[in-house]
Order: sequence, then structure tokens, then C-alpha cells
Amino acid sequence: MIGFLEIRRRKLQFALIGVIVALISYLVLMINGLGVGLNEQAGRALRNFDADAIAYSDRAGLSVIRSELSAETLERVRTESGARESAALGYMAVNYRRDDGRVKSAAVLGFDPGTIGAPPVTAGRGLTPEDGNALLADRQFLKASGLRVGDSVRLSVRLQEREFTIVGELNEGAFFFQPSVYMLRSTWQEMKYGRVDATTPVASVVLLKGDGLAGKRGEGWEAVSKGTAFANIEGVSGQQSTVQALRVFGYLIGGLVIGVFFYVLTIQKTPQIGVLKAVGATSGFIFRQLLIQALLIGLGGVVVAVPLAWLTNEGIKQAPDPVPIAFTTGTFVTTSVLLLAMALVGVLFSGRQVAKVDPIIALGQQQ
Repeated sequence: MIGFLEIRRRKLQFALIGVIVALISYLVLMINGLGVGLNEQAGRALRNFDADAIAYSDRAGLSVIRSELSAETLERVRTESGARESAALGYMAVNYRRDDGRVKSAAVLGFDPGTIGAPPVTAGRGLTPEDGNALLADRQFLKASGLRVGDSVRLSVRLQEREFTIVGELNEGAFFFQPSVYMLRSTWQEMKYGRVDATTPVASVVLLKGDGLAGKRGEGWEAVSKGTAFANIEGVSGQQSTVQALRVFGYLIGGLVIGVFFYVLTIQKTPQIGVLKAVGATSGFIFRQLLIQALLIGLGGVVVAVPLAWLTNEGIKQAPDPVPIAFTTGTFVTTSVLLLAMALVGVLFSGRQVAKVDPIIALGQQQ
């Protein structure tokens, strides 16, 4: 193939183009990884709830921070929603002190053992109704705090502080951009409200399992899907818009840069294109060679960028306070395919120039 032979003959020139393409691919991959990582930090724990819908107070604006449900409202949700299973869940933010003395925040989720609100334990044991001073910690919390299963941690909210023993490890993810810990709902209620009586809220939200639950509402409550609940986490919509804009600009810039490179190369090769046309080559044949070159260079850039992005992510994970970057197989595949597509689209700039080359004029310029 003429396109491949030209790459072999002009190794340095095409290698430099390949480096630029690899750097652009790496940048776009890291932006996509940042988007995935920020989404996980915002509410992977919410996405992992064993529920089909989540019920909030109808006065909370779908904010788990402001949602408070009374015992009467909780009972109405259970009876009026028609859910097969339900579980009350409490939320609050607490502070803890790391080994280095720094104060950090964590998300506390209060649940009842034996319900769909109970998270799966990956190490240690789960909570029982008697574990008032025990909690389950997500592995992200354990890494950030330097603690392990069996250690004790002091959690503080407002002016009170309470010591807990970590009895189990979880892999449920963060909640509201904070590492998560799980405790009994009764303990959560005591910590958040201080004293418990008939007027004290009993839950922040209710997890519901069943069909057709999203969109249901009743006196004092409304239910939405987990996707809607996630989209209404404070800061998520703006964050996703920003990352999406950066991603689109990355694809556009990548395609334009590749297109400009090949447009310049095409102009430089006008005499050679004229020779090819003089011996019978069609504009379509020459343009296909440019497409082959763009595909090879784009593929080479992606092959370099993907492992580089993965290694960068692995290195970042070792930091005490890692940047929230995460990759999935879908992220790598989708990004690679779109980058290759943008590279091919970028070469379309050269198509008109190839078609305009007149072999007689081009040969006259070569003399």
C-alpha cells in the first residue's frame, strides 16, 4: 500500500504526528476518566443500593441532605407505594481525625440489619441489632483513614463525639463525595438528633424494591428512580456538564489537529499526487491512502495512550488523597473508537485538495 510505504519512508515526520495524536488521546482519556471518577465519588454508593426507587420527603426537592421522614410518613410510604420490599435509610455527614491529625469528612448511612438497606460485607462481619457502637466501613474510608477492620474510630457531629469499632469492610463506594460508613439506624438517629422521641425523624429516605415505583407519590413523600436520585445530588449536574464539554472539545480538537496535519502534508505532496494521477490513479484511490495513514497513526496513538492512562491511574491511586479518576473497559473502548473516528473525519479536510490537483499543473510545478 502506498500510504503504508510512505510512513516507512518518512518515519520521523509521521512519528512526530503520532506523538501529538498520542498526547491528545491521553488527554481525552484522562478527561473521561475524571468524569467517571467524579461520578463514583458523587454517589456510587447510591447506585449500589439494592433498590429500584428511592422515596424522599416531598419538601426536600429530592435532596437527601434536606429529606426527613417521620414515623407516620415512613409507614405511608410502605403501604401506599406498593413496593415488595422497603428499607428506611438515614444520612448524615460526620468528621473524623486521620492518623496525621487532619480532620476529614465521611458519609454515615444508617440502616436496619436484615433489610434491603443492609450492604454486602466483603471482609469481617455484618451488623446485628445489638451493635450500637459498631460500624461497617467502605474500603475507601479505610484507605483514607489508615484504619483496618477491628480498629476504633471516633466520629463527631456538631458538639458530640462517639467511638465506634469497625467490624466489617465494604466495597459500596462514596456518597456525596465522601467515603461512606454504615451504622444502625437507631444509632444514626441518636447521633444526628441527640434525643429521640415521637417527633424525631426516623429516616432520610426509603429504599423501595418493585415494579413501577418511580414517579409514585403520596402525602409527604415522592419516589424517583435511582438514576433521577443520582442526577439530583448537589453538584452532579454541573459537574457532568463541565466534563461533557471538556470531552467534546477534546474530540473536536483531536480531529482538527489530525486534519490540519494531513492537510499540510497533502499540500506538500501536490507534485507527487499529480504524478500518481498522471499514471492513472484516481482521487478516490489517493484519498483512501490518506485514510489508511490517518487510521494507522490514530491507532498507534491510542495504543500508546491507553496503557499510559491506565498506569497514570494506578500511580494516582497510591497517593494519600488521590485525584478521583477511574476507568472502565467501556471508557477505554468508547474513547478509542471515537478518537479513531475523529481522526478519519479530520482527514476529510484533505479530500477536496486531492480532488483539485490537476496532473498537468502539478507536473509543471515539479519541473
